[in-house]
Amino acid sequence: MKKLTTAILAALILLLSGCSLFFPGLEDPDDESSGGSGIDYSSEYKDNWCYLRLSPQLKAGYGEIYAAVIENFDMDNVVTITDSKLGTEREYNGLRIELTRPLKSREDAKRLYTAFVSDNPQLFYIGNTYSYEGYRSGRTDYYNVFYLVLTMTARERSIATRRLEDAIFQIRTSMISESPSDQFETELFLHDELARICSYENRSSDTIDPIALYPTAFTAYGALVEGLAVCEGYSRAMQLLLNRMDIECTLVGGYDTKGVAHMWNLVTIDGRNYHLDLTWNDNADRLHHSYFNLTTEEILKSHTIDSDNIGVDTCTAVNANYYRRMGRFLDTVNRDEIADTIAKAVRSGEMIIDLRFTKNTFAGAHLFINNRELLMQKVDLKLEGTGFSMWSYDDYNVNDTQHTLTIYKK
Repeated sequence: MKKLTTAILAALILLLSGCSLFFPGLEDPDDESSGGSGIDYSSEYKDNWCYLRLSPQLKAGYGEIYAAVIENFDMDNVVTITDSKLGTEREYNGLRIELTRPLKSREDAKRLYTAFVSDNPQLFYIGNTYSYEGYRSGRTDYYNVFYLVLTMTARERSIATRRLEDAIFQIRTSMISESPSDQFETELFLHDELARICSYENRSSDTIDPIALYPTAFTAYGALVEGLAVCEGYSRAMQLLLNRMDIECTLVGGYDTKGVAHMWNLVTIDGRNYHLDLTWNDNADRLHHSYFNLTTEEILKSHTIDSDNIGVDTCTAVNANYYRRMGRFLDTVNRDEIADTIAKAVRSGEMIIDLRFTKNTFAGAHLFINNRELLMQKVDLKLEGTGFSMWSYDDYNVNDTQHTLTIYKK
């Protein structure tokens, strides 16, 4: 589940028709602004996924919004937003940001907001309501004021941010003992660790307005600190952890097979992009890797990708797919070969054995794993003389779409 963003068009300031005012940067500039304060924060966001894909003009606005959020972190500000359609006014805890280079359309405003909140999961207190206002010159509207709504007071932001950073520190500390050797192993560790500490916030499914009742469930804070999140929280937390390890990652918005709004990640491993859906891999706290680094063709079997995502291209690489990388992608119905793969996993101490099969071999493998007595017998034959034996299992996960079978130690 992902939250729905509300854009409120603040009252448009109408100038006399035919009157022209000069606003610096009305045409796209060659340079990019770092914000109105004069402090250059660009080193903190210059490599962000969506920022890199914006026009120079929107990059300037992005920098000014970033500066405003950082410089007002310890302050509470009240903004009044007018809904021009309803003719109503409402006060919010938020920020009023004047853009030195006006936006030229409502679509630009939406793209700027989307890029900013998609890039910055650490700013979890930015709400899903934003607005903008501007002026009319001739027959053209321009928007030079941007409003953000904040969901926490300055004191609440300070406390929550410290807790989030502490949670990230603990995860990175625990990763030291694992010593991942490359980007794939780092991604796998963070994926499995986040699945361990976070569970799906099921209560959100029973309410009409889940973000009003469970706002943190849609954030990295909810996933990493409170241990409860919906898909958006999982995705933002995964993005934040990977970015802290200098692994590129962004959000992908879309829908599941039932048309319910959904969110997952696009991650870059060794220079190639993959789809990663941790929420669907953490199935009622039964971890598997069915949606770990998929191609676009594979993810589209069960997901629909929104057209307004920024920088979500077609993914074709397979090298960093979990099953291929781990030697768990099997094109066989030979029970001895399957048993040999499972025996190797048992010898390595695994308590979850995660396998993927081709479309043509999946049904046969499913029948074999369903026959517990036969499987345990054949695996034990492979383990003779090793001091190991196949552990018993009652439950196993079946994913008919991705052709994966995951066995859990009893």
